[in-house]
Amino acid sequence: MELRGYQREAVAPALRGRNSIIWLPTGAGKTRAAVHVCRRHLESRRGGRVAVLVNKVHLVDQHAKKEFHVLQDAFRVTAISGDSHHKSFFACVVKQSDVIICTAQILQNALVSKEEDTHVELTDFSLLVIDECHHTHKEGVYNKIMLNYLQRKLSGQQGLPQVLGLTASPGTGGATSFEGAVEHILQICANLDTEKIMSAQEEVQHLQSHVPQPRKQYDLCQERAQDPFGEQLKKMMEQIQQYMEMPGLPQDFGTQIYEQRIMELEKRAAETFCRKMRVCALHLRKYNDALLINDTVRMIDAFQCLQQFYAAERDAKDPTERFLTTTFEENRMSLQALARDRRYENPRLGKLEEILQEHFQPPGTARGIVFTKTRQSAHSLLSWLQDTATLCGQHIRAAVLTGAGYSNQTKHMTQNEQQDVIKLFREGALNLLFSTSVAEEGLDIPECNIVVRYGLMTNEIAMVQARGRARAENSVYSVLAKANSREVSRELLNENLVELMERAIRAVQAMPEQEYSLKIRDLQQVAVASWLMKEARISERRQLHDPDDVYLYCVNCNVAVCRGSDIRTVEGMHHVNINPNFRVYYRVSGKIEFQRTFKDWEPGCRIMCSECSQDWGMEMIYRQVKLPILCIKNFVVETPAEKRRYKKWSAVTFPVKEFDYLEYCSSTHGQSF
Repeated sequence: MELRGYQREAVAPALRGRNSIIWLPTGAGKTRAAVHVCRRHLESRRGGRVAVLVNKVHLVDQHAKKEFHVLQDAFRVTAISGDSHHKSFFACVVKQSDVIICTAQILQNALVSKEEDTHVELTDFSLLVIDECHHTHKEGVYNKIMLNYLQRKLSGQQGLPQVLGLTASPGTGGATSFEGAVEHILQICANLDTEKIMSAQEEVQHLQSHVPQPRKQYDLCQERAQDPFGEQLKKMMEQIQQYMEMPGLPQDFGTQIYEQRIMELEKRAAETFCRKMRVCALHLRKYNDALLINDTVRMIDAFQCLQQFYAAERDAKDPTERFLTTTFEENRMSLQALARDRRYENPRLGKLEEILQEHFQPPGTARGIVFTKTRQSAHSLLSWLQDTATLCGQHIRAAVLTGAGYSNQTKHMTQNEQQDVIKLFREGALNLLFSTSVAEEGLDIPECNIVVRYGLMTNEIAMVQARGRARAENSVYSVLAKANSREVSRELLNENLVELMERAIRAVQAMPEQEYSLKIRDLQQVAVASWLMKEARISERRQLHDPDDVYLYCVNCNVAVCRGSDIRTVEGMHHVNINPNFRVYYRVSGKIEFQRTFKDWEPGCRIMCSECSQDWGMEMIYRQVKLPILCIKNFVVETPAEKRRYKKWSAVTFPVKEFDYLEYCSSTHGQSF
């Protein structure tokens, strides 16, 4: 495992057992350097144990197979992701391994777990390697782990593990001034208890020769000259807003700002039981989605998005639903005709066609990634490619790569599907990916000749990550956007922010040692104090109301369906209703399939309101008992103080007890389950 000169420079403090961050560009071999540190660490200390933490599930497998496998000659390396069975016996697996590679969430769950099988301590490890460590910030799970670490460190606990962070871009944390950027870098260093940020300083020439930078180009297109399809959608939105009879509604259709305002309106309507306003807001949001899709990809994609929405089961008894369905039906044929009219197609797609033609002809070894914002647009771009005659030859073999998280927007990819796509791309069976941000960070994707950012607005970290995928000789990094758009000005701002970040890091590297350590200590004390205050506030808030005085109403038809005292948690996270009478309020439909299995339970069917068919959640079969899991956002919660709609159960203001299986069985033993 020979390291290059710049890698040796970057790992020096880590080899001496000091906490440090390795800051090297994408493609410079940070993980390889970390593997070297792990080997030396385990060789030099008996009973040492390493945890390698990643922030995305697919990176667990990748690190295990592509990087850390070289340690298996002398050490026991175990990879654990959400899909693996090891998770249920995490503590035992840790004891039997020298290197554990897992998502940070799995370690965090184990640190707070009360069960012997799954609980571990930070002191069970002698080295923590934190991949993409710029995420050790604010509410991130890395930061929760490190706050636990800092609290112990500040109270004088011995035997805490050494910490090694890896990043290509710590960013500026939203700061646009030099002072603000320095403060952000120091905060990340404090959060990771870092003594030094290491980069290639002596060996910078050597680094540049190994990591070529792509040529950047701005591929700009004009607005559509005419957009009759978009205009018709806006007219329909105006019609819906008139029907709502509410003055002062936003008019900036087809923007992110409109989406935010309409979501706030929907939340307010749910809390005040104003069904007409809530249902209209929901539909307006869908029209706004269609406008955004129309702006990004094709009209037909936007039309299909609405068509699918209106094909779903509706409450035909509700006059508002009837009005909205009729409005769509009356316009459907003319929208469909406009969506098929080539004269009004999206100029962005014409530009993308030119770029792909240039790079993928004649058939050769070109590889590319087109980054786009949503799963929806990634799928739409693939179907556009398949329908575009000039690109349909043998030389482009494309697929979609999106995240594994569940989204109701479009079908999510499973981990296995992700792995398959990446494998085919690596082997050359695929040579073009339409990807969301999932492929920006850390993915082991072969050198690309062309990386296109397709109408994206993101921060400087995402820009650096995406650019780092264009690693082939003479590669191109293209920013495809509308001329004079916000995307272009954001990209130019990002370039300035990257320079600002680099200056800030150099300034932190140059700080006198004593001044640096005092500053870090201060930031750590403030971080731990405010974390403890926040935790205390949360547990106080959880005790504000008696669960018996809390009612849950269906968000759609406003029927009261249960009390807070009917709710229990299973495994600390699933909120179930244990009242046997609750069954009269819901009906079930369609079994839910998950790609993975769970230790004590399996998913059952979807559950929905028997009055209005509003989705409520799903049944779980827990040790042979059927329990309905409620998704809090589908309910309005009424306490003696207010009616409110929550996104997460963790924000409710009443205590929820843990489910007691034996107690439940003895109280319902007269019933069959």
